[in-house]
Amino acid sequence: MVALRYILASLLIVEAIPVMAYCDDETTSIENVRFENTGDLVFIYYDLIAPIDRVHRVSLELRRESDSLYVYRPLILRGDAGAIVIPGQKRRIIWDFPTEYPQGLPGNDFYFVIAAWPVETPTTISPYVWIGGGAAVVGGLLAILLSGGGTTTTNSDQFPPPPGRP
Repeated sequence: MVALRYILASLLIVEAIPVMAYCDDETTSIENVRFENTGDLVFIYYDLIAPIDRVHRVSLELRRESDSLYVYRPLILRGDAGAIVIPGQKRRIIWDFPTEYPQGLPGNDFYFVIAAWPVETPTTISPYVWIGGGAAVVGGLLAILLSGGGTTTTNSDQFPPPPGRP
């Protein structure tokens, strides 16, 4: 009976793997990244190519060509960066550069990397979640039904009755 329980538990884990490996098959890409430094502000322009009905989370990183380990994520951003960005052309991020680097940056080999990924809305549930959840419920019910064949003990078999009142 114990072996049957282990088999059912491992089947539940195997059935949950497709749910964990689900990834979005729609393509999202960033194109035409360029920037302009105008006094106190840096304007970063890009095109977010993706389905128009999906909002995206966009992040910005400053990197350096001469140092592959240098990665800086600007803190003071405005515009088309953050949690809700609608796909389209000519998106703009505004970075308040002097607030974060008052003395400036040494060198001129800096570039920006923009990353975007779709944000799941709470109204859409993947079909893999429904399939995995249904399989887990059915497997759990089978486990409960099949594990009920053991011996049962009652409270009176384990403990003596309580003492009477004096």
